[in-house]
Amino acid sequence: MKKMKKISWLFLLSLLLIGCTHKSSVTQDSSVVAGYSGASEQMGGDPTTLPAKPPVRIMPVPQTRVMPDATAFRMSGNYSQNVAVTLDADGNLIYFPDPADLTADSEPIELGEGWWLNRQGLGQHSVFTKYTFAEYAALPEAPAASQLKKMIIPGARVTQFVELPYKISEVEDHLEEVKSYLKDL
Repeated sequence: MKKMKKISWLFLLSLLLIGCTHKSSVTQDSSVVAGYSGASEQMGGDPTTLPAKPPVRIMPVPQTRVMPDATAFRMSGNYSQNVAVTLDADGNLIYFPDPADLTADSEPIELGEGWWLNRQGLGQHSVFTKYTFAEYAALPEAPAASQLKKMIIPGARVTQFVELPYKISEVEDHLEEVKSYLKDL
């Protein structure tokens, strides 16, 4: 009887371990599992043997790399050389760049008709500061939020914002198509 209890506990433990597999990465052959589910009846026949563990096929989990879409914006004036920050609806600073992150590749690219290619991470609620890219990049560290808010140019803001039909990584290879796309808006 003691041996039977030990086998029953082992059987329950093996079922628990099978049930703890990550469902998105492990699949089982349903015909094998169906045969395995009837194993409790086998227990009555020979208490010294456990049914074989069903084979498990490991399926690779596909890795997805999400690259955001490129965006373009219009602004209330020509602030293309000014560093932008983003505010929330209450006027709190929610985004500002680190000076070390700004390079010539951060400056927007003119697309015509007032549109600019966003290369700084601007959003619909971005506003522009008095800092030029060169001045800001030369700072040893990002200014305090209160200082950045004092540097916001009154009325200098993003007025239109559009998602482009290209990913950030590919948009610069398709500038002519982007310009044509924006003319139709």
